[in-house]
Order: sequence, then C-alpha cells, then structure tokens
Amino acid sequence: MSDKHLSRGISFLFSRLPPAETWLHAIVMSAVLLQLLSSFFMHVHVDTPLTKLTPVDWYHVFAGLGLLMLAPVFIALLLKRRHLRDLYPWLFGQFQQLKTDLRILKGLSLPDAQPGGLAACVEGLGLLALLLAVFSGALWLAGITLGWQTASDLLGLHKALVGLIEAYVWGHGGFALLHLLVWRRHH
Repeated sequence: MSDKHLSRGISFLFSRLPPAETWLHAIVMSAVLLQLLSSFFMHVHVDTPLTKLTPVDWYHVFAGLGLLMLAPVFIALLLKRRHLRDLYPWLFGQFQQLKTDLRILKGLSLPDAQPGGLAACVEGLGLLALLLAVFSGALWLAGITLGWQTASDLLGLHKALVGLIEAYVWGHGGFALLHLLVWRRHH
C-alpha cells in the first residue's frame, strides 16, 4: 500500500470525527502507546521507593500525569458530539443496535458505526479503561509519595487495570485495521 493510499485510508477511518477530536484522538492514542511501550522497560515493584525510580519510570509517571489531565478533556469533547446512551446503551436497557451489529458480524461483515452499536460500545469501554488506568496510576503515585500502606496494593491494581487498556488497544486497533482492509478492497 503506498503512502498516499494509506493516508487516504487513515483519513477514511477518521472522516466522521470533527478535526479537534481527530487531533486529540491521535495525541491520546500516541500517549497511551508510549505509556504501554515505556512500561515494558520499567522495573517498579511493590517495594521500590521513589528514590530508586529510573528515568524511564519517571517518564512514565509524568506522561501518565499528562494523560490524567488530557483524558477528561478528550472525553468531554467526545461527549459534546456523542451521548452516554450511544456509548453505554446497556445502562439504558437498549440492546437493539448491539444485536443488529452482532448479526452483521456473524454474517462475516463489518457493521457501520452506529450510536449504541458495537463500535460505540467498544469506544465507551476504552474510555473507561483509559480513566481507570490513569486514575489508578495517580492513586499509586499519591500513595507512594505520601507513604500509604496501601501503595503496593495500588500498584498491583494499576498494573491489572492497564491490562484493560492493553486489550482495548489491541481490539480497537485490530478493528481499525479490519476497516482499513475492507476500505482498501473497495478503493
């Protein structure tokens, strides 16, 4: 696939988003990916004091604090365009679009993104995973800084919750690639 064709494909993936949301999505996505990558090089354990954090560890901490500030802005911007009912239809007892999307998937086709549909639900779960990851990381930092006895538990919680965002990145990225491949077949 040529660079120009790839660029058109990526533009297709983001074509329904307002420009500010597209840019914030790219920034948040890049920051999350860098956080996940940096975590592979970290050696923070439940008994690691702040004085023993490496430059990679500190990068991860400060980038995480940046995400802690950026994530609510991104979510607020997204909720100006979308509604909670779109992202979390099951909270409102609405399952029809989800059932429709699952039938389409069962027929080996990709459903279009619809409010209250599978793509919107996955997006909603990803936003929750992002919030859980950044807030649990901030809680661990507060705990270790203030000498809380629960700091080690908070680190364990953060590491477990990051698993959710990792799963989301793989799933969301995988579906984006599927959509890109389907788009490529038609263009």
